[in-house]
Amino acid sequence: MKQKKIAYLLLVVNIVILVFGLSVLAQATSRMAVTNTEGQETAKRLELPDAIALLAGAIAVAGSTLASGIALRGVATAGFAAAVEKPELTTWLLIMGGLAEGIAVYGLLLAILILGRI
Repeated sequence: MKQKKIAYLLLVVNIVILVFGLSVLAQATSRMAVTNTEGQETAKRLELPDAIALLAGAIAVAGSTLASGIALRGVATAGFAAAVEKPELTTWLLIMGGLAEGIAVYGLLLAILILGRI
């Protein structure tokens, strides 16, 4: 029962974050200042493909970070239990933890590649 409450709470938090992100994205599409060659700031509207690319980059980072956290939780719980019985497995625990953290790095790299196309 407690796990269902936590799952519902996480769902509500994710929905709130999504709505907040979309509202920020909507505001970014309406106002954006660009400096022209004379040094004057002119207003430029963010086009829809660029806005979708920004949202895709945010989703890539958020999804990979969440997946990395889930993987790291599994590695940590099983790894510490195994390390108690066999202390020589601590090196493998660190390696598996590093691989789990690599998921977040790959998501960040993907977001950088997506945003680099704008």
